[in-house]
Amino acid sequence: MSDRLPARMRALGTELAALRVRAGLTTRQAATRIGISSASLNRIENAKRSASVADVSAMLAIYGVVGKERKRIMALVEAVTAPGWLETDHQLKELVTALARFEGQATSICHFAPANIPGLLQTPAYAEAIIGDARPDDMRKHLAERLDRQQVLTKRTAPSYVAILDEGALRRPMGGSFVMAQQIHWLIDRAKLPNVEVRVIPFKYGGYSSPGDFLTLSFRDAPTLVYVEHSGASGFLDNPSGSRRLQDKAVKLAKIALDSTDSVNFLTRMAADHERG
Repeated sequence: MSDRLPARMRALGTELAALRVRAGLTTRQAATRIGISSASLNRIENAKRSASVADVSAMLAIYGVVGKERKRIMALVEAVTAPGWLETDHQLKELVTALARFEGQATSICHFAPANIPGLLQTPAYAEAIIGDARPDDMRKHLAERLDRQQVLTKRTAPSYVAILDEGALRRPMGGSFVMAQQIHWLIDRAKLPNVEVRVIPFKYGGYSSPGDFLTLSFRDAPTLVYVEHSGASGFLDNPSGSRRLQDKAVKLAKIALDSTDSVNFLTRMAADHERG
């Protein structure tokens, strides 16, 4: 398989498959109504074939997708082969939806977090402090979506997950000392899961080159995706050289971090520091 498989194309295929299932149609039934073969529809849903505007338009009509949802998906089709997929803050919802789907499909995930606890490991109180001054209705929605995403770590086919945290993310008392102590105890609890590792890079190890917050998502039968999360723009990298650079960086960061056992001991001390407040 090619090293480059655009993130938009993969997200589109996954979403079209979900819409078909939501409409209660099998692949054969949908393909017959669209006027293409079952094999072609399978290839579109598995991102092994580009979907034409006409094909997707027909699918959405058959699946009963209208209004803003249809407009959003058609915009995705038009940009499906564009290199990379970066969005600014006010356009992040679609990216996060795609990220959640990819997390559910991945066989392994590695998240380097130099400033904040990763979303898949956040407590509700910590997540609320991170989200900040959102309106109450938006806050509840964001929290529900984040907690729903976290279920990927405990499902039957959960991916292996490694979180590499800088000590700074653990010392910064987001929400206050009590919230932070609670959050660190939750990290210790999550680290007990057989598929989860929490690794810490302590200050005493000195400086190192930090590329900023990013995730690598590996799959059984598709190229690795890299998701970068920055304040100005976040999104997926699907350029092989850029993606490979951050994959290699994740390996190097894991080598300088404490191992799992020492990290849990470190977290225990950090929780006690916050409890002393």
